[in-house]
Amino acid sequence: MYDYIEGDLVSKQPTQVVVVAGGVGYRFTVPLSTSDALPDSGRVRVYAHLLLRDEELRLYGFATEEERRLFLRLIAISNVGPGTALTVLSGMTVDEFRRAVAQEDLAALCRVKRIGQKTAERIVVELRSQMQRELLELPPEGVRTTSLTTDAIAAMIALGYRRSDSEKAVRRALDRLGVRATLEELVRAALQQV
Repeated sequence: MYDYIEGDLVSKQPTQVVVVAGGVGYRFTVPLSTSDALPDSGRVRVYAHLLLRDEELRLYGFATEEERRLFLRLIAISNVGPGTALTVLSGMTVDEFRRAVAQEDLAALCRVKRIGQKTAERIVVELRSQMQRELLELPPEGVRTTSLTTDAIAAMIALGYRRSDSEKAVRRALDRLGVRATLEELVRAALQQV
């Protein structure tokens, strides 16, 4: 129903944020990773998923498309609900999760609160092949990151920002968006960081 909502962040707590867009306040339940990635206020884009459970509508929000995609994959697994999926996203990055599942690292998954041995085994069985494929499809991190950050920093400098401010903003934006971000997305997110 919703892909994302872009608006002004008016309230931020560790597990909930409120974004006002078009005169409507949207309350999102978010993982800690999303809460950490969002600024304290200002213009934001939150990727959304509306879930109906037990006759209750709940709006979940994510800082990146990758986080939302992982959330949806997790809640599709038997006995893994939205609370557990949010705990996974709060306890590890998408890349850490990808590697843990692809390498069948049950100990890494079990370190996340709410994930026991059986749930970790079920996650590995259900998602291992997808995570292995995604790891193979990712460009080498150093190559992609270097050219992307260089171009983004140059764009920020061309817009009149100092090099040191540009580097910090681009680094923070890259941490939030991940290496799959386009140059345009990275510059837009970096502009929100300065």
